[in-house]
Amino acid sequence: MPDPYSMSRRVFLTRAAGLTLTLGGGALVPSKALTATNPYAGGWWLAGDHHIHTKYSPDGLYEIVEQVAAARRCGLDWCVITDHGGPRHDKVALNQAYPDLLAARRAHPGITVFQGLEWNIPAAEHGSVILPVGAEEAEHAARFEAIFDEKNETLRGAKNTEAVAVQAVQYLESITPKPLFLANHPARRGLDSPHEMRAWSDAGPNVTRGFEGAPGHQAAGLTGHPRGEYDNKPSANSFTGYPAEAYRTFGGYDWYVAKVGGLWDSLLGEGRPWYITANSDSHKHWDDRALVDGSTYLPKGYVTRTGKLADKPAEVDFFPGEYSKTWAFARRRSPLAVLEALRAGSMFTVLGGLVDRLELWASAQGEAATMGGTLVLGRAGSPVDVTLRLRVPTGPNLGGETPRLDHIDLIAGDILGPAADRDALSNPTTRVVAQLRAAEGKREGRYLTFRHRFPAARSSFYLRVRGTNTRVDEPGLDVVGVNPWSDLWFYSNPIFVRLPAS
Repeated sequence: MPDPYSMSRRVFLTRAAGLTLTLGGGALVPSKALTATNPYAGGWWLAGDHHIHTKYSPDGLYEIVEQVAAARRCGLDWCVITDHGGPRHDKVALNQAYPDLLAARRAHPGITVFQGLEWNIPAAEHGSVILPVGAEEAEHAARFEAIFDEKNETLRGAKNTEAVAVQAVQYLESITPKPLFLANHPARRGLDSPHEMRAWSDAGPNVTRGFEGAPGHQAAGLTGHPRGEYDNKPSANSFTGYPAEAYRTFGGYDWYVAKVGGLWDSLLGEGRPWYITANSDSHKHWDDRALVDGSTYLPKGYVTRTGKLADKPAEVDFFPGEYSKTWAFARRRSPLAVLEALRAGSMFTVLGGLVDRLELWASAQGEAATMGGTLVLGRAGSPVDVTLRLRVPTGPNLGGETPRLDHIDLIAGDILGPAADRDALSNPTTRVVAQLRAAEGKREGRYLTFRHRFPAARSSFYLRVRGTNTRVDEPGLDVVGVNPWSDLWFYSNPIFVRLPAS
């Protein structure tokens, strides 16, 4: 599958003057005018979650095998165990947790279980580090944590800097086969500045590939908490350029993603392969009242159950895959193929089972590109045809309700090249090109197909889609206590469309 990062170097040679695609003038066109071949034929759609905690996190609860069983029960094909780094945790992860992970793989051979880590990024927030399945996966994870985790004993004071985080990403880039690094709940505390994300991308172009678009803790509203536990305010360590609204979620998605023309679009406008995911950040299920003894974490390496129960549910998490899913399209059903699909942006995110297939491709002159890929045009002024194929549910989701898709937004923006300001927060060329009503799609069984034409591409651009069961034009700021099952969204990853190199 094409890698947009390798092709983006061409566009960096010139700065596009503007997205001259007649954005408001594109239209639904008859299917006979478009490429009929579906480039998603011949692969596997595999659902997963890259952010899961167990008793080996100080705020966790479950055994690794329990979380893997829950993931499988909720329909996942792959998952990543990402317990928190911390004092001496690298040794616990290697000598205690990893044997449990291997046992979980044996107990549940139908799901791929990756070794991972929730990295405490120096001078920043958290991130999922995902290791390729292999003989050295645990050693690589433990070594990385021991050297570069902000809460491990190795890093103190002056070493907890942005420069150390860049060194850490360069270290990940040196590992073969290459791991993957995704920033977690990036806007929650405002610690991940735009220039840090650009620095991580530059330092590890093959391993740094994006952030959580839909953070975990989505069950928070069911127990009276802010959705995603996004309830912070700027601190002394927060990036000063973020507005107050950045610290909240919108339709369950991070402000970086939900705001059209915002930070995600700014990164895409540079041609960066920066992709989004959705996951559970599962620690304890929202209705599980089991109380935990955290005092055993440091001496034993894990927390223990007390046998006592809280008076009422107070947690904020769903089980892995119960509410949020990242669907990856892999050409083979193998661990490496899943990891490479994530690296390539061949995936979409969805809440509450609103859809379980999203096939998006752009085509021109007999060539096509899918999510994460790049379509290189033969000449400026070529028409570009976009096809979106969705599979909608006919039965209840895991919340007991059958979602009804209302509409889809097609979004596009210029590829402008590198931003002069490394803290740039916006791409002013990005806009909603068209709103497609679910009733307008061509129905074939559970599938809905939509088509759109950009009549004349005169600059390089990218496109993406989002959809919802609501009737709002833009996702609203989530109020405290919102029922997550009533406000569902999906977001695709982008397709890059480029003019021939000058």
